[in-house]
Amino acid sequence: PGPHDRLGGDFTARCGRDAAARLLALPDRPTAVFCDNDEMAIGLMTGLITAGLRVPHDISVIGFDNIEMAAFCLPALTTIRQHRARLGRKAAETLIQRMTGETPQDTLTLDVELLERDSTGIAP
Repeated sequence: PGPHDRLGGDFTARCGRDAAARLLALPDRPTAVFCDNDEMAIGLMTGLITAGLRVPHDISVIGFDNIEMAAFCLPALTTIRQHRARLGRKAAETLIQRMTGETPQDTLTLDVELLERDSTGIAP
């Protein structure tokens, strides 16, 4: 990974919008961006569109969380849905195991689901 492969932030839409400005300044812009959450992705799309880019024609954007707004923003955000109820159950099970002296699993893998919407397309 190069120095421009990751843009950190505080998980807000404002952070995503600010990341758009940094991406636009790169000499070689990416064709797609995966954001840490949907709020950042929506902010990123806002910044890109305000600057005149077309999502997904010029750049694809993917979020993570599947917040309600993801389906209603324009373009509708492609996102990863995690199953929060399962995650919560597993967290509770792990806590109970620790409280009763059991050793919980070191690693836990939960299924996620890709919800393909309008913010992704074929790379330019």
